[in-house]
Amino acid sequence: MEEIKVAQYGEKSVYFEQNTGQITIHSNGEVKIINPSSSEGMDLLRQELGAGISEILAAIKKFALVNAVPHQLTTPGAAVPEGFIGRERELDGIHTRLHAGGNALALVNAEGGMGKTTLAAAYWKRFSSEYQHLAWLFCEKGILEAMRSYLPEPLGLREKMNEVAADTDKQMRLIISTMANLPKNCLLVLDNANDPAHIQGFERDCAGLGWHVLITSRCAGVLTDAGAEYPIRSLPPDEAKQLFRSHYDEKTPAFEALLDRFLLAVGHNTLCIEVFSKTLREGSGGWGNLDFEKLLQKLEVNGLKLGADSFEIKTHWTQNLRSEAANSDQIIQALYDVSRLTDEAGELLARFCLLPAASHEAAVLIALLAPDDKQGLKRGLDQLAQKGWLSAEANTYRVSPVVQKIVLHQYADRRWALGEDLVARLNGIFETEGRHSKNIETAKPFAELAPGLVDNLATANPGIIMLFDRLWVYHTATGNLAKAIQTAEKMGEISNNYGDKNGLAISYSKLGETHRALGNLPKALTFFEAYNRLEKDLHDSYPQNVSFKNGLAISYENLGSTHTALGNLPKALTFLEERSRLGKELHEAYPQNVDFKNGLAISYSKLGETHTALGNLPKALTFFEAYNRLEKELHDSYPQNVDFKNNLAISYSKLGETHTALGNLPKALAFFEKDIELSKELHDSYPQNVDFKNNLAISYSKLGETHTALGNLPKALTFFEDETKLFEELHDSYPQNVDFKNNLAISYSKLGETHTALGNLPKALTFFEDETKLFEELHDSYPQNVDFKNNLAISYSKLGETHTALGNLPKALTFFEERSRLGKELHDSYPQNVSFKNGLAISYLLLGQFYKNNLNEPETATQYIQKGYELYEELVRDFPDYQKFRGNYEWAKEQLGR
Repeated sequence: MEEIKVAQYGEKSVYFEQNTGQITIHSNGEVKIINPSSSEGMDLLRQELGAGISEILAAIKKFALVNAVPHQLTTPGAAVPEGFIGRERELDGIHTRLHAGGNALALVNAEGGMGKTTLAAAYWKRFSSEYQHLAWLFCEKGILEAMRSYLPEPLGLREKMNEVAADTDKQMRLIISTMANLPKNCLLVLDNANDPAHIQGFERDCAGLGWHVLITSRCAGVLTDAGAEYPIRSLPPDEAKQLFRSHYDEKTPAFEALLDRFLLAVGHNTLCIEVFSKTLREGSGGWGNLDFEKLLQKLEVNGLKLGADSFEIKTHWTQNLRSEAANSDQIIQALYDVSRLTDEAGELLARFCLLPAASHEAAVLIALLAPDDKQGLKRGLDQLAQKGWLSAEANTYRVSPVVQKIVLHQYADRRWALGEDLVARLNGIFETEGRHSKNIETAKPFAELAPGLVDNLATANPGIIMLFDRLWVYHTATGNLAKAIQTAEKMGEISNNYGDKNGLAISYSKLGETHRALGNLPKALTFFEAYNRLEKDLHDSYPQNVSFKNGLAISYENLGSTHTALGNLPKALTFLEERSRLGKELHEAYPQNVDFKNGLAISYSKLGETHTALGNLPKALTFFEAYNRLEKELHDSYPQNVDFKNNLAISYSKLGETHTALGNLPKALAFFEKDIELSKELHDSYPQNVDFKNNLAISYSKLGETHTALGNLPKALTFFEDETKLFEELHDSYPQNVDFKNNLAISYSKLGETHTALGNLPKALTFFEDETKLFEELHDSYPQNVDFKNNLAISYSKLGETHTALGNLPKALTFFEERSRLGKELHDSYPQNVSFKNGLAISYLLLGQFYKNNLNEPETATQYIQKGYELYEELVRDFPDYQKFRGNYEWAKEQLGR
């Protein structure tokens, strides 16, 4: 594949080669080839492109995503069975229809058991080389729902789906437009789409898809163009007879005549032929080995009578009324009633049928159905396949939806008894393979089948509610926030059906957390308020229930954190004090409960952060010391618990930040070094965990800031570069995560400040421009987020200072004025926020200094410095422990004295 130009950066043209993944940089006749997959390559790329590396990598990623969509977006939902017979005419007919142009839609319809899915699998296998991309979706629960569930990942749309996580219509438009833009031709198989409304909705909403679409369905007469429907018939008599005899045969004239009658009675239905012939071949349950005639006689005693041209049935399923079998479902039902599977085999089949009617790998089935009896399970599944109740191909197993429906009907009253251990094992998998797993991908196939299992269980209970709770943790840990929202909504629906008010409350909490991660703070606040309201009701009704009391405490914490992010610090403090009060009561009542102890520790951390924002440093330090003390006790008692280890690292960071603000730099450095030691251990042990990666990057930042303050600029630069590298990786992987984007922007600011101090002004300017670009994007997307607005204001001041140093005075003045304008808006809206007050004061001093030193306008300069001085006079009076406040106050006082 030829090189594709992805960006122009100054005089450097940047090209990307898809097959090798190499980046080529052309500059003044010189060519450099770089492999960005290695750390050495990334370092070289950073040297070549500087701050422009983020933009370049984003362009490459965008190009690579479009061109890296796999040939098969999904695996085929069924395999072509060994000894597949017939259907040549149908295969050629479908191929002709799909290649005839127009809407390229073929609806293959027939009653159950005619082999529609097998026909689709045969088409996939025979013609896959003709298609650029293929996808197979099992659509019993809905076509559009299946598209949203299974196509975003292979299409590379995870982060874009997160961006529109709360809008299913936008999600569908995104999926459809991405599919439509892929090279043609492509094949989409929609298997088992048996709801007319689903098919018509797909035809309406996906009219511009441009793919060849093969639908298998029982529905007929549902498409706008009747010519797009392709009804398939039963196998011709000769092929039907060949299929039966491939599994069971008798060399007698009587068998020949009886087989003709039997095939006529079942309508030459493929599934009936498979099940009857294999059941006969394997022996009829407890009846021993019988020939065909004697087996039919036995079946007649049990309610299934072979008539002249059809079966007549009399079973408990037909309420003891003799009637003619109307379709293959009734015949299979009757055979199932009388085929006498052993209790063990019947229960295994029923448990298998609780899973979605798609192909499942043996390893997944073993983990769910019999983790302690691998050989026994394999033997049981193979025996069911030999009898025709399952299909077995290439170490995978699948059940026909017809059989699944019959079996689930038979076991309607026992579904939970049979499926309880499946749910328990899934809960165990997501407990161990969730947020801190070294190989979180091992949980993926279980996450995909869990919702279908719950649908088939058709009940609601605490185990299922817990499963969706843990699924939410999994989807959050993998960065799939759109799926996390769907999961939390489903958890709330099940909790409501079960009457679990606490489960419903927790689902609101999870929805709030997910929307907060997406930057939707007002929406997050709405869910947190609903969470708090329900937990308060529960605690008031059951004051002795510690779980409800703890839930109420956590709800106050979420409210406090959200109001902090929205800039409502006094309100936030009230909620966080309530959280801490409840947490203290719980810990004192149950000192051995580690969750209560950890919760109390975190509440101290939140209080410390809020008092820091309010300027109460000594009080903040007291809370951070209490946080550190509790987390150290927890880590010492449970050194293998990664949450406690992570929290201990964060507590050291908080202590370091506070001592920095108090001017105790050596003490701060010692705490930051303890923080980074733990953060490195966590990241090295769990490199896929984005929280640990994010925390390590922040640790590098804190060390960089401290070494800057101590005058060790080269060492500081190294830490800031390490920080930026990690944040670039996080932002590239999760571009819609606002925290990662915000942190990357801040890291560019640190690099800019350090290069300024080292005298590299052009390089510093590039970093400040990249920083400002990200903050402008964040502020435009989330104008209510005060942190983003404040950070944008600060970035303008950096640009102003740099342009001043470079002599670009008009440009510098514009940035200083913008910084001051935003700072005033923030201070006017949140006058109690010390950080915003300090920022506005700084902006006035910068403007005063600029007018004095560069524009020679002493009167204007004096006005601005006076404004800054007055603000700092208040800050020093109210917060005498802040060394920076006093330093700026003394500077302004000196300038005014002159």
